[in-house]
This record gives sequence, C-alpha cells and structure tokens, in this order.
Amino acid sequence: MLIMINQIYMLDNDYLFKSVFKNPIYLKKLLCDFFNIKCTTIEYLNTELIKYNKNDKVGLVDLLLNIDGEIVILELQNIDRHNFKERLLFYSSNIIANYCLRKNEDYNKLRSIKVYAIVNYPLFNNDIKNKVRLKTKREIFTSKLEYQIFDLTKVDKDNKRIKYYELVNLFKTKDLDKLTMIINNKLNIEILEIIKGYNLNGEERLKMNDIAQMMMNETEHYDTAYEAGIEVGTERGISLGINQGINRGINQGKNQEKINIAKNLINKKVDIDFIMDVTGLTYDQIISL
Repeated sequence: MLIMINQIYMLDNDYLFKSVFKNPIYLKKLLCDFFNIKCTTIEYLNTELIKYNKNDKVGLVDLLLNIDGEIVILELQNIDRHNFKERLLFYSSNIIANYCLRKNEDYNKLRSIKVYAIVNYPLFNNDIKNKVRLKTKREIFTSKLEYQIFDLTKVDKDNKRIKYYELVNLFKTKDLDKLTMIINNKLNIEILEIIKGYNLNGEERLKMNDIAQMMMNETEHYDTAYEAGIEVGTERGISLGINQGINRGINQGKNQEKINIAKNLINKKVDIDFIMDVTGLTYDQIISL
C-alpha cells in the first residue's frame, strides 16, 4: 500500500530518535550496528546536566546511559553549530565530575566515560567512524575518556554489504514504501513500523514538525551569525567577533520563536526536558509560559 505524505520524518528527527531509542532493545541494535558495542544492561539516567549554582550553564544530553557499568553519552547532531566539539567536551566534563567518582574514592578509581555521537554533516574529513582520545605523541594519555563519531554523510546507503545498511536507511531514506521493500531484519522492521506510526499520527507529526522547524531555523541563524562573526572579527579579536555575531544572530527575533515553539510543545504534553533541549529555554522560562 502506498503511503502518501508530503514530508516524511525519519530517525534523524530529534523527537523521533529519542522516542525510538528510549527502548533498550532498539538502542542495543543501534550501538551494535554503528559503534560495534555489544552490551547486556542499559540504565537510562537523567539527561539534565547537574548545576551547582544559578549561574552555571544549563545543559541536556540526548541520552545519558549506564551501559554495563560504564557511563555513556549518546548524541544526535544534525546541525553544524560550529561548537559541537566544545559542547561534547562540556557535556563529558560535567558527567565525569558527577558520575565517575564517588565520595572518598581515590582518583585511580575514576570510571571511564564514552561519548557516542551520530552526526549528519561533515565533522571530520576522515572515515565514517572516527575515534578521538586524549593522547601524547606516542601513547594514549588516558583511556578514561573516548569519543566515537559516526558520520552519516559518508555512508553509502545503497551499499548492502555494510552491516548497518538497513539502519542507516532508517535515518536517510525518506520513502516508506521503498524502506518496506529493503528492510528485512526483525528489529529494523519493528523500528520502521514505529516510524510509519509516528508519520501517520497527526499529533506526533506536529511534534516532529515543530522540532524540524526549530532545527531549520537554528541552522539559518547559526550559519548567518557565524559568518557575521568572522566578518567583524579582526586578527587580534576574531573569537570576540564570532561571539558577537552569534549573539547578534540569536537576539534578532529568535527568542520569541523559541517561546512559540515551546508553547506548542507544552500544549502537546511533550516532556519539559525535551523542550529545554530543543529550544534552549530554561526550566523557569518554560514553566512560566
């Protein structure tokens, strides 16, 4: 049966991504296919970064997990905001401080943390999978912190020989009828049925559309602001120029748009943590709407 929908949302939609992979069975499939991680137990942790005073920056990760006793951050990033590496470092630093060492434990008991990121734009000029570690010239400085980046843009979604062929298509192919023909794995079939259900459900489509629109506007203002920042930056103060450009871009009409999207998501009973994540508004700002 042909499914006629003008706009199809796939796993690259933040709302759909989190909705599907809150199921540990599907999450294990993703971790195995994209990052070669086989695990037994998954515990979902609070995704809001801990603040120690009111001036600390608010932060939310997409998924924060305890996987077989190891802390894992999982991020989906569709937009090049020109600060993703710094944001991952900020996230991981906060998580290390709050999850990886208990009171009175010696530093040699520090637990390791892994950051897995799926990016939908060229972050590196390397391979599909990129592993990043702190290292000196000849050896790894520490194995306690590791970043693994899976680049969707470098995957040939028509290459049936790769083990993540089907799952990649659930991110990249926006044709539900074609997907029905090429998806054969049992779990991937289940995920596809969830995707179909969300696309055919009017209320869920509105939520996905709001998130997609929010991300599109974020792309426009970040790119414009970044370029403006570079133009006004001088050789001695280019980083200041970039920040001025970004701040100017953010302040030009975007705040009201975020508020409007937040109101729509509140009316649709979307979780407040997710609203904070996609709009950048604080908890207090959202509950006051």
